[in-house]
Amino acid sequence: MKKILLIAIAALFFSQLYAEERPQNSDDRMVVPCYNELLRNLILIPDIDGYKTLKCDFHMHTMFADAQVSPEGRVNEAWCDGLDVVCVSEHIGVHKSPGIKRFDHNLVQDRAIKQGKKLGLLVVKGIEITRSKPFGHMNMLFLNDCNVFCEERFMWDKDGNEMRDANGHRIPNRATEMSDFEAAEKQHAFIQWNHPGWPDKICDMPDFHKQMIKEHRIHSVEIFNSAEWYPKVLDWYDEFKIPMVANSDSHRPIRITYNDHIRPMTLVFAKEYTIESVREAMFAGRMLALFNNTLAGDAELIKQLISKSLTLRVINEKKGLVEVQNNTDICFRTLFGDHMNPVIFYPRKAIQVTIKKGTELDFIDCLAGRKSVKMKLW
Repeated sequence: MKKILLIAIAALFFSQLYAEERPQNSDDRMVVPCYNELLRNLILIPDIDGYKTLKCDFHMHTMFADAQVSPEGRVNEAWCDGLDVVCVSEHIGVHKSPGIKRFDHNLVQDRAIKQGKKLGLLVVKGIEITRSKPFGHMNMLFLNDCNVFCEERFMWDKDGNEMRDANGHRIPNRATEMSDFEAAEKQHAFIQWNHPGWPDKICDMPDFHKQMIKEHRIHSVEIFNSAEWYPKVLDWYDEFKIPMVANSDSHRPIRITYNDHIRPMTLVFAKEYTIESVREAMFAGRMLALFNNTLAGDAELIKQLISKSLTLRVINEKKGLVEVQNNTDICFRTLFGDHMNPVIFYPRKAIQVTIKKGTELDFIDCLAGRKSVKMKLW
């Protein structure tokens, strides 16, 4: 009997408690739904035969080194921007954020990965080895342990002071560059060479990089970074067939940099939506760089993507009058026939145009090295 009485009292207490709760909306407080929802922009880029087209950014930074956004914030931005895969590639040896001197690189990764799981977005574990030229900056992707790399980028004397040359410049710690490179290789990392034309505005290939590319120990190079691209990378693709990638290298909040434009990204053609499948695709070279409506990379991959992006309806076969519909968010500019100015296939729109059957179109912003991609639509 006492037990029943206690249950009755508890039920009365909680019913009174909930009865006194304020309603969801009232004169005192109204929720505005459009400000309370997690909205994701959809970027329309089709899959190709046998592979999922994944939209990726493998180069971003957080407040733990020299940026303005948390690891969770970077993942949130990427999800809202319609990306599928990201890497929060924090600097090794860069500590510019006030109050943060040293930090656990694995913790930064774990925070990003945890947020990615909440949103259903893949997060690749990786870091950026940040050295002066000629070694430069390189991202090490698909790591297990991000804390094995040397934090000391410059030389120190026995009294703990930074050593400087005759011009007052800090002396780089060259002895640890190769050891860091090899530490990444021990983890079977995918090694990406970042912004080869930064910071001195000279895009050259040092002997070390040439040798590592020939030996397939550097696996890709950024043709686009942040807000600049490096045309000389097209020559390197022609010579070495090294895959080209595009990334944001974001430090500020992403919206400040790109506003309403589609951010740069690397398209990875993976068999499945898993970290393992992304890794396999990248080592196999199934990637394209996408930036400012420009595609760069393997000609066959570009052709497959164009074929899936554009649909053609014949209106008058004899005259060659057709309707071309662009089902993507990529703008394709073409030249063919007697056209002196580009014929443009705008995103999510259709255009009626005369294209005789068998005509080869030059997709002038689709770059397989220095040559643009040419193909027939019908």
